[in-house]
Amino acid sequence: MRIRQEMKANILLKFLMIGLGITFILFGCSTSDEWEEEVSKSPPLSGTSFLTSHSPTLVHTIDFQEMSTRTIDEKDKKITYGYSSLRIYYGEYGSKLVKYKELTGFDLTTVENFEVKWQGDSLVMINVYRKAKDGTTFKDETIRLDTSI
Repeated sequence: MRIRQEMKANILLKFLMIGLGITFILFGCSTSDEWEEEVSKSPPLSGTSFLTSHSPTLVHTIDFQEMSTRTIDEKDKKITYGYSSLRIYYGEYGSKLVKYKELTGFDLTTVENFEVKWQGDSLVMINVYRKAKDGTTFKDETIRLDTSI
């Protein structure tokens, strides 16, 4: 009698273990599927607009965007973005801006200001002012962009 009770208890324990195992497998697969979906929906490159300027008679527009590249951490299941470049998108006023000038290796952390000077409706001169370690501001470079191209 006691042996039968032990056998029943063992069988019950085995079913419980199998049930828990199946639950963990299903939960793990579900999480994995959700992770794959999240990765597929996240763009590999993301832009954040921080300055827009229009030509004097609203013929052209420029839009400064900080570009970030996606990094996927499979172990911790995290998606992060890190700065990769500066893009200046340009095109006709009111249209979707698809053309851009990309400045790779451009250090945005020391930029104090961008001064945008339109020369007519197509040519724009962008003065880049940076902040020195001592706190002073200086003109570092001028970016020339022809928005009619």
